[in-house]
Amino acid sequence: MQVETSSEDAGVVSWISRRGVAETLACAIAFLAYVPTLGFQFVYDDKPQILENPAIHEWRYLPHYFTSHAWAELYPNVSGNYYRPLFLLWFRLNHAMFGLDPKGWHVTTVLCHVATTYMVFVLIRRLAVSRWIAFSAATLFALHPVHMESVAWVSGVTDPLMAIFLIGSFLAYLHFREENRWGWMAWALTLFALGLLEKETIVVLAPLVFAYAWLYTEDQPRILRFALALKHSLGYFALTVLYVALRAHVLRGLSHTVTPVSWSTMALTEPSIVWMYFRHFLLPIGLSGLYGLPYVTNLVSIAFIIPTMLLLALIMIAARGISRLQDTRLALFACGWMVLPIIPVLFLRAYAEGDIAHDRYLYIPSIGFVLLVSLFLAETASHWPARQKNLHLGLLAVLALAYAVATVSQQTYWASDLLLYERAYRIAPHDNLICNDLGAALMDAGKSDEAIALYSQVLVREPGFWLSNYNLGYTYYKMGRLKDAEDFLRRAISINAADSDEYIYLGLSVWRQGRPDEAVQYIQQAIQIRPSAPGYHFVFAMIRRDQKNIPAAESEFKLELQYHPESAAARQQLDALTSGAARGPK
Repeated sequence: MQVETSSEDAGVVSWISRRGVAETLACAIAFLAYVPTLGFQFVYDDKPQILENPAIHEWRYLPHYFTSHAWAELYPNVSGNYYRPLFLLWFRLNHAMFGLDPKGWHVTTVLCHVATTYMVFVLIRRLAVSRWIAFSAATLFALHPVHMESVAWVSGVTDPLMAIFLIGSFLAYLHFREENRWGWMAWALTLFALGLLEKETIVVLAPLVFAYAWLYTEDQPRILRFALALKHSLGYFALTVLYVALRAHVLRGLSHTVTPVSWSTMALTEPSIVWMYFRHFLLPIGLSGLYGLPYVTNLVSIAFIIPTMLLLALIMIAARGISRLQDTRLALFACGWMVLPIIPVLFLRAYAEGDIAHDRYLYIPSIGFVLLVSLFLAETASHWPARQKNLHLGLLAVLALAYAVATVSQQTYWASDLLLYERAYRIAPHDNLICNDLGAALMDAGKSDEAIALYSQVLVREPGFWLSNYNLGYTYYKMGRLKDAEDFLRRAISINAADSDEYIYLGLSVWRQGRPDEAVQYIQQAIQIRPSAPGYHFVFAMIRRDQKNIPAAESEFKLELQYHPESAAARQQLDALTSGAARGPK
């Protein structure tokens, strides 16, 4: 389908149609939309993944990226589901350049989105021929609000990085298809292999290549079309199998269950998640970092019936609209690009309860969505007289402006943890996980009474909720209410004995109540679970010093500096010990 502007077009439309202008403008729009994020803080998982993660602070951990899960240095005794060595390498490069200054990290994250926007333009230019359709799709991609989690949040960069590898690989495949040169296929598979090491959901590229080859093989019997599609995608499927085997070896299993959800519950819950995703495509307002969607367990539940009916209606409307397009094949491929990447993220056992849906999962599917929207805009414009094609630009401008306003106004919620969790709480005030996240942010902001009220609210609903028990214990410790802290931390350990922080703060609470010998066992347990955690060996050294065991204290200070050489406090205390000027605790 080719919908280029005619010689009668003038003004902005003809200027945008010039070579190099459209793609530059789309990239500039992508950057400008996220300029405010350059002043944002580290939020959400940024803190453990960046601030507390020794693996990205030193180059000596580089080989570990390829032999362990992404959280291994933080939680060495806990199984992980994420094998992402190139993602860790990206973080290591950012840390080497910017240290712990969030501004630089946000700059590189936004630039990844800009690069992806450019590649979206190139991809759709190849698929749709028309520069105008490519500009329309790239502009909408640059501005669509569902990308906020992937661009305004530093740790969300996994999706733009994956998109660069995915689109690059698919473009190389298109070159192979046109020129029949196996060098292009080798390049395509190389990019795909690198993408697999960045984020696992790139596996959808194999069925995408198969679908494209099937749709664009003309005048052949079905068996031959199938054979050719399989031939073109076989390398992708083979690499996927090898990756799955490597991943299973490194992670000691294909996938580790976080929440033991039954298959029936997953099936009943998935329509509500998919409907939420398509609603965010169509009406991207009320977006958040967390949504607290509940599981659906009843077939006659409104939470199952209504989303299912709405999805069926949406499919019928989309099918009718696609049948009227000139390029039906490209529209069908756009639908495949929109739907296939959503399928892997519907395996709900891999997520914590209440954390089963995120807008970042729509970064890749949105490419298919903006292509489909652009095809409908172009189809509408094709029925207008040539001199009125500026109306097409007007429609695009109105939609782009709406996206821009929604993106700029809603991205501010990613500026800090407090804003992020206050937003989530307004959307899902009864979700236990969100209440705890907001409580932690309130505690960090010095609002301990409000934090305690939230934790207590959760425990009224669910007394055995581990995180609220732990957070209450931690909050009371910070407030100096050591006996209350001890009680809640012991309760948290009785519910879940796998977390290291609950032991470290129990040890601190006991120590500060004058029981250092008892504290030692809890500190040792914390170190056994997470030996590289910042401050653990420092605390142990202080207790050993309190016990007058100077050699043990000196050894623990050295271990702290081994894991965290930037620790000025550990260096100062070690120097004091070695110079014979050690003091006891105040």
